[in-house]
Amino acid sequence: MENFIKEIAKKAGKAVLEKFGKTKVEYTKKNITEVVTEADLLSTKIITEAIRVRYPDHGIVSEESSDLNRNAEYLWIIDPLDGTRNFSTNVPLFGLAIGFAKDQKMELGVAYFPFYDELFFAKKGKGAFKNNQKIQCSETKEFQHSFGCGGAVIAPERLEYLKKLVKIAEKEPFWMSGFGCAVLNAVYVADGRRDWYMSRSGGVWDYAASSLILSEAGCKVTNFKGEPWSLKDEEILTANKYLHPKLLEILK
Repeated sequence: MENFIKEIAKKAGKAVLEKFGKTKVEYTKKNITEVVTEADLLSTKIITEAIRVRYPDHGIVSEESSDLNRNAEYLWIIDPLDGTRNFSTNVPLFGLAIGFAKDQKMELGVAYFPFYDELFFAKKGKGAFKNNQKIQCSETKEFQHSFGCGGAVIAPERLEYLKKLVKIAEKEPFWMSGFGCAVLNAVYVADGRRDWYMSRSGGVWDYAASSLILSEAGCKVTNFKGEPWSLKDEEILTANKYLHPKLLEILK
């Protein structure tokens, strides 16, 4: 199964990359910030068909298709193209994520960024890796020295936590950016290129695979209440053990 999840991620990623710079938005969802391209649909088809052939009894939750047996013991959670707005405007910050859960607990996670050919992988209890090299989160201890990530979309459901960050910034300046790709935000924290990440109002596909990659890289991964992140959560807060308490304090 480890080889299978990596193989389908790379196969779908290469198909997506072939469409880069050649395809535009097919349609926009109810929320105008959520766009879909031909590449989203192609990636969905490649991944879901492979799973259905190999594991016909497993459930599938994917951003761009109807759920298949969401409450199954074995469940695949798929974001076929994350960072679609970047992709559709010729910005190479995009990727895809595939997670595998047993009894609602993450067991395997893959995030693949085809433009850079970077594949992140984690297996529960076995560590996290980028292109087969083990990764670990940063050791930054002071919040004012940290560099965080947040969601790129500014929307009503995100204003509450953004206002809290602004309030802190009035007294204590800090670094924060968003890449327009939730999975990229997360793996950059996992490998130490960024120090923390918080986001709200995402789908489970935005966080499932990367939640395992983050935790296996040594990050603390919770919801905004400080409870361990689960497949029921629509928000995520993650950082190393030094910064997480400070961020949780800000949110509370």
